Amino acid sequence: LHPRVRRQRQMCIRDSSILISFASCDDFLDRDPSDRITEEEVFQKIQTAEEYLNNAYTFLPDFQTCTEDLGGRYKLGGGTDEIGYQQTAGVTQTPYDFNNGNWNAAQFPMQRSWTDFYACIRRANVFMSNYDLIPDEVSTGGTSNRKQRLLGEAYGLRAFYYFQLFTMWGGVPIVDKPIDLGETTGTTLTRASASEIVDFILQDLETAASMLPANHDESQLGRFTQTIAKALASRLTLYYASQYWNPENDITKWQTAASTAKAAIDYAEQNGYRLADNYADIFSATVNPEVIWCKNSGGSECVWWNWYGFPLGYGGWYVDGPLQEMVDSYEMAATGEIPVLGYDENDNQIINLKSGYDPVHPFEGRDPRFYVSILYHGAQWQGRAVDVSPTGLDNINIGGVPRVNYFTRKYLWEQHNLTTGSGNSYRRFAIIRLAELYLNYAEALNEAEGPTAEVYNAVNKIRRRAQLLDLPANLTKDEMRNKIRQERRVELAFENHRFWDVRRWKIAEIVDNKKVHKITVNADGTYSYPVFQNRVFDKAKHYLFPIPQSEIDKNRNLVQNPGSVSYTHLTLPTNSR
Repeated sequence: LHPRVRRQRQMCIRDSSILISFASCDDFLDRDPSDRITEEEVFQKIQTAEEYLNNAYTFLPDFQTCTEDLGGRYKLGGGTDEIGYQQTAGVTQTPYDFNNGNWNAAQFPMQRSWTDFYACIRRANVFMSNYDLIPDEVSTGGTSNRKQRLLGEAYGLRAFYYFQLFTMWGGVPIVDKPIDLGETTGTTLTRASASEIVDFILQDLETAASMLPANHDESQLGRFTQTIAKALASRLTLYYASQYWNPENDITKWQTAASTAKAAIDYAEQNGYRLADNYADIFSATVNPEVIWCKNSGGSECVWWNWYGFPLGYGGWYVDGPLQEMVDSYEMAATGEIPVLGYDENDNQIINLKSGYDPVHPFEGRDPRFYVSILYHGAQWQGRAVDVSPTGLDNINIGGVPRVNYFTRKYLWEQHNLTTGSGNSYRRFAIIRLAELYLNYAEALNEAEGPTAEVYNAVNKIRRRAQLLDLPANLTKDEMRNKIRQERRVELAFENHRFWDVRRWKIAEIVDNKKVHKITVNADGTYSYPVFQNRVFDKAKHYLFPIPQSEIDKNRNLVQNPGSVSYTHLTLPTNSR
């Protein structure tokens, strides 16, 4: 078995369908007949009840993203203008299928998320429905709050997975109770509107927050908290205020997003969260003061990130790497200007003459976050310089697979020797960190009120941590919007944000619908920037995922998303937008 398949079978709950039946892979309620226990038995002990709920954490965002058949892995940035995925397309759904538009209701990357997320929602619903069976935990100090905490986690996790479904599909069926085997209710479920889903998620987050502590000690790291609930509400209200969901630009939605973000920031800071002193520390330390939520998944995911990201000459598989467009987005530290504005018809760089960029030495003087996030030709790694020149150790041509000739450094562990397997260290993938909340607040407040002093302060806090110049004074609202989007792109690079950002801003039809470039180091030491791939994004059908055809076949009441061909061939009603 592929290691991903093996790991998932060991630790996941797999519900085969939310609409017809549920079958789990290694679940308390689906064991061999010799050791099967009933649902009632599970919840008669608080320990087994907690273990049951723990599996709802399985499908949190991680270092790599599952494909449809679990046979492949990739960073979500490979589906947008961050990363070039460097393997030829095959039977496994990969970012290539996002990139070339070759996806539909019958088969597309992340298709399985529909059943994965609904499986976790069902697990939360089962926990809630059996909550009264769970005994209180009593110790010498009296009754603990463990039982209530677990209920808060169930509400929080249900909210999170509905948020994930919302970002992918928009309005989806709301299932707030377990659907039992043989029950027919699931085959008649209809889609809620986007506003109904948002309200439902916010209510669950409010309920979760009322039951949960602000944070946990390291032994419980990764569990849902009140701070996470407030931070997730910030992300949700920001998305819902954005152009895709708010085409009329209702300012009240931006005001809600701004106030929600400010409340999340204030609460986080009151409870000890702050920006890490060093940007690099966020991605190496297992615990730091900036990360509000991380997936506590064990060391294997970190290993795979290394295998997929390390250059070939260091023993890595080099599956993906940053596109030239991502490299170009890192400004020059001395001027605060973007160095490259685009490419002409011959794929020559259009240089920003105000930036101070030297095309002979393209990697000098850049935003310090560039050196944390990207490995480039000449960068020092494990005692030698990365070499992607024609005869370089890291420019091995395997099977004619095209390479972008950059490497994703963020989260890589330099001490890991892939040849011997020694030296790796456990890292935790940041799902939400405080820097995002500052950027959420800046974006929402700028849209609601324009570039106020508070907008400047929120962005400049992050820029100062990166040792960059403050934003220029007297920016217009449009100019500030572009600066905030630029800051998100760089600060949150390769952390599963850009894919969703370009969709909610409704610019994916531009940035994901054109040629993207790689770098070539020529024999004479000069650089050129040939096309890596021609990207395709159809604005009529690619902003939302198609509902899996298997779900449409089972439930004719499910209305398909715009532009997605299915046997029912229906279009999404306006109230689901």
